[in-house]
Amino acid sequence: MDERLRKELLRSELKERNKGKKIIRCKYRPKYPDSAEREYVRLINAYMTIEKEVLMKYIPEIKQILNDGTQLHTDSKKDNEKKRRTARFSALDNTIVRLTILFKAIQRELDSAFGLYDLKRQINRIANLDHKLTVREWKKAVSKTLGIDLLDDYYSGEYYAQILEKWVSDNVDLIKTVPNQSLERMKELVYESYMKGSTTTNIVREIQRQYGMSKRHAKLIARDQTAKLNADITESQQRDAGVSKYEWSGVMDRRERKSHRELEGKIISWDNPPDVGNGRKCHPGQDYQCRCCAIPVFDIDNLDLPV
Repeated sequence: MDERLRKELLRSELKERNKGKKIIRCKYRPKYPDSAEREYVRLINAYMTIEKEVLMKYIPEIKQILNDGTQLHTDSKKDNEKKRRTARFSALDNTIVRLTILFKAIQRELDSAFGLYDLKRQINRIANLDHKLTVREWKKAVSKTLGIDLLDDYYSGEYYAQILEKWVSDNVDLIKTVPNQSLERMKELVYESYMKGSTTTNIVREIQRQYGMSKRHAKLIARDQTAKLNADITESQQRDAGVSKYEWSGVMDRRERKSHRELEGKIISWDNPPDVGNGRKCHPGQDYQCRCCAIPVFDIDNLDLPV
């Protein structure tokens, strides 16, 4: 059948079903891909566990170096002022050099351990799951609102494959930076704490606290990146179908940002993202930690659905 004729027949049928209405609000709110986010959290937890195992292996050596430096400093108190000053600087230099060598060894072991972990394959699996769930929700929205069943394989084409490929590449790079940044912060923490005269016990406690902070940050990354992929696929699906506007829909719980809460129920053009605060313009899911979604507004005269 001619493509133009196919579109005209589809639009005519939809207008007849909806008693001549041109604009149709969606009757279904697409669900967030929670299971994809959970898989991302599991992945990043496994990655952080590798870092913890390597780090804990070296904690006794870190403690030994710090204790040796403290002992050298203590022994120097028996000497005169000039010798004490020289001994202090010598102890400091020796400790910093040993710590630097040790942290390089930790970095090498981390790189080796992560090299055995097939990160790209794991991220690719999550991307495909997110894509599958998002497509499923889009099909439900179309079916429940327009009574149309979309083609099963349409959203597996090259265009959507490129979206997934870019997200996978970006997230592989992103996850790789998490343990490296965490280790760098721990290294700075050890140096600074030692220079300030903190006890070895307190320094080790701070290292463990820093690891906990890094792990929490990693979970935030999982939520944020899952939402962003969902948002990108959603926008592509709607634009591809001729949907130019959507209704902003938030979770509306106590964590909802004021600027997002104010957008609730508003009709927004995909060509004109709203201001979400501090000059940022974003569609649902694009802002940091955003859990909002874009509910399609169907304009029958512009619809182009794969049926």
